Amino acid sequence: MKRDPRLRGLSSEHHHALVLARTVTALIDAGRADDAADHLVDRFERELEPHFRVEEALLLPALRGVGEVALVERTEADHASLRALALAARGGRRDGLVAFAERLTDHVRFEERELFPCCEARLPAAVLDAVGQRS
Repeated sequence: MKRDPRLRGLSSEHHHALVLARTVTALIDAGRADDAADHLVDRFERELEPHFRVEEALLLPALRGVGEVALVERTEADHASLRALALAARGGRRDGLVAFAERLTDHVRFEERELFPCCEARLPAAVLDAVGQRS
């Protein structure tokens, strides 16, 4: 899928998120739930949380402004669910690790197939430029 160059950074981060989901699942399957949780927590804080913040600060308000409320609400709900599962893993709970991996995979697919195409079609160039220039 051809992606607007200004969204390619976020899209590339989605690839890393899918690798994280597969790694968590593989570690669980190998009976290494503690390692899976440690890996999830580390990568969530370093990679996913900053990614979410960019989307929430730049893309979601602009999408809400053009009337794409359902997409915004779905994204916010996914982010909240993933944050809660990561927080539970950080707190020692291992029962949500599989759910985290599944939810993350579904979320990435949603953003690549629905959210980002809508951003490309509906958002002003200034918003996309700001996303592309984020640090």
